[in-house]
Amino acid sequence: MASLTVTGYWARNIIKFGGVGLILLIVLQWGVSTAIAAYLKAHPPYVPPTVRYGKLPKIVFPSKDTPKVQLSLELPNDSFPKYSDQAKVYVVYKPVNTLTALDDGYVTAKSLGFTDQAIETKTGVYQWTNASNNLTFTMNVLDGSFLFKYPFEKDQLLQNPDHMPTNAEATNAAKTFLQRANKLSPDLDDGTYKFSYLKIGFSGLTAADSLSDADLVKVDIFRKATDDGMAIMPADPKTASVSFLISGSAVETKRIVQVNYSYSPIDRQSFSTYPIVTPQQAWADVQNGMYFLAQGDTTSTTVRKIYLAYFEPATLTNFMQPIYVFEGDNNFVAYLPAVADSMVSPE
Repeated sequence: MASLTVTGYWARNIIKFGGVGLILLIVLQWGVSTAIAAYLKAHPPYVPPTVRYGKLPKIVFPSKDTPKVQLSLELPNDSFPKYSDQAKVYVVYKPVNTLTALDDGYVTAKSLGFTDQAIETKTGVYQWTNASNNLTFTMNVLDGSFLFKYPFEKDQLLQNPDHMPTNAEATNAAKTFLQRANKLSPDLDDGTYKFSYLKIGFSGLTAADSLSDADLVKVDIFRKATDDGMAIMPADPKTASVSFLISGSAVETKRIVQVNYSYSPIDRQSFSTYPIVTPQQAWADVQNGMYFLAQGDTTSTTVRKIYLAYFEPATLTNFMQPIYVFEGDNNFVAYLPAVADSMVSPE
């Protein structure tokens, strides 16, 4: 029979080396799990496009003449950008309830100080007036778009003001207006605010050299980019679908002299993935003239940047779809639908 001393010796060694072995096993298991997780993150399993909405309608770009432009290509590192073979398509909700559209229009008008009866100028378009402040509010109650306006062109007292609003003050004024109208959505609140300075003249508005030389500040509010960082592009890259003209007048009712609002809510949680063409195929289509000229007036240009974005619908539609954007010299910007033709309805 083994002595108690020998038994204790082996027991202590079993406990010691067994504990070390257990620790090594745990470390090994953690290392393997971490390596697998890192590999899956770098090489996620392929998931085919879900195409839950069936064939999509064609993107409707504004109707305009598209001149023939001679195009060449010079990209960084002489290589096309690399994208997945699919992109998200988001659901766009109708901004108003048709049954209560006019009532909702009256609520919005009242929040902005228009209490008189509206006049229907054409089907679905109503105009309110505030005679005491010389303001008009024209709203398409069917899609929620509106124009708020003071006739600033005829008011010489707005020219050469003593104090022009700073960019921060103009931003605050725009947000306050949208809050009053219950129109400050999160993607506008957190969107990109761009500013330009204008002068009022007999021939209309012209660009001012600086804020101190301006009569108006133009504020364009571009929607917040998608969660994966893709910009949402309006038909005119320089003009957002929500914009303000703000004066330097000390009279409160003359401070905001124009608001253009055309906005449809996008459900960023409701989307499906669709196959898209490659940048190489998109470039081939652009070379064949299959593009919408968003900006630029030139007969030839060099395209230097290609990227994916989303087109903000110019007319009310059910979906916000991805596009390829081509930027080049001479302010050239062109759009091309990115979804593969096989998933786009011919009608």
